Amino acid sequence: MATLNNAHVPDEVLAVDELAEEALRKGPEDRDWQELLAYGRQTDHESGYTAAEVSEIVKKRRRISAAQRG
Repeated sequence: MATLNNAHVPDEVLAVDELAEEALRKGPEDRDWQELLAYGRQTDHESGYTAAEVSEIVKKRRRISAAQRG
């Protein structure tokens, strides 16, 4: 038969526990984001485009997409 026990957990401990849980949950997301940024930097370097050229390419593509949507 199970025994019911009550324990008091201080608010400070609960706060640390919540922070640890959040860090464990966000860790993989942060790692994925860092990998995406590294990929972007590498692709940027390999493309040879300037920042201004990329900006214009993006603007043009957005105009085309907007026109296709109607």
